[in-house]
Amino acid sequence: MNFLVLGGGTWGVTLAWLLTGNGHQARVWEFDPQVVAELDRTRRHPRLPHLELPGTLSITGDMGEGLAGAEAIVCAVPAAHVRETCETLASAGYGDRWFVICSKGIEQGTHALLSDVVAETLGSATDGRIGVLSGPSHAEEVSRGVPTAVTATAPDLALAERIRDWFMAPRFRVYTQTDMIGVELAAALKNVIAIACGIGDGLGFGDNSKAALMTRGLSEIVRLGVAMGAKQETFFGLAGIGDLAVTCMSRHSRNRNFGAFMGEGATAAEALDKVGMVVEGYFTVRAAVELARMHGVEMPISEGVAAIVFEGVKPAEAVSALMMREAKSEMES
Repeated sequence: MNFLVLGGGTWGVTLAWLLTGNGHQARVWEFDPQVVAELDRTRRHPRLPHLELPGTLSITGDMGEGLAGAEAIVCAVPAAHVRETCETLASAGYGDRWFVICSKGIEQGTHALLSDVVAETLGSATDGRIGVLSGPSHAEEVSRGVPTAVTATAPDLALAERIRDWFMAPRFRVYTQTDMIGVELAAALKNVIAIACGIGDGLGFGDNSKAALMTRGLSEIVRLGVAMGAKQETFFGLAGIGDLAVTCMSRHSRNRNFGAFMGEGATAAEALDKVGMVVEGYFTVRAAVELARMHGVEMPISEGVAAIVFEGVKPAEAVSALMMREAKSEMES
């Protein structure tokens, strides 16, 4: 197969490397000309210095050039840029190609899942051709060959299996399923809970606190997911609890690190600057709270994160508000 990978960040570069290692042809498209030039010159991403890009992997900033010969698109741009990137794809002559979403997030303002953004932007050419690859998979570890398991998802199991076969490797195991709504929501919402866990770390809390946030955070995610039509069991798989665990605990997690800086006293702007990369949860938390209200679902942890990030509420105050909520059964919201 011949792939065009959208996004020259750590995940896009790693996915392109993985595909070439599986015998496919791949090209990376990146909108920032400086990044294109640097990747092409050094053959390494500055945040993945151990990973040398193969000579067969080309880097381009020209979407028309990127599309030439491509049979499938792998999208790894930040969620906020998916619509704009797809508009560029459409202008360059998208045509009938497979489309694999590896970005994680919810579009701001519209509350749309990324698969809906892609379908709306690219039109009927995407009918039956959109899938998602998601799960606990930090680029820093996948690119080192650390054993990893993810899930390939599409409404049609045959497409999910096709995606599995493209990406499956000795150290990159891919499972399949068909609940795309659940997988996309899990991928986006776990970043909000990871920020909460990071805030706890920054405040000096311990394992008890993190376990409570992860468990009750998962309950929030499940409630909203089911209300939006997802299958409950999806959230107990790789895209759900698997990705939640790694994002809440890992030193590689941008969302956890962002939260930790805020817990230590940084403002949201200062924390974003310290992380130095896109923090998807920062953008997702507002959409999560708005979706919860639209569907009549309680998400107190997400609301607490939103209050800290956007309203200037002190982390310690938000923690007290959570801990002093009305007593109730664990089986309730």
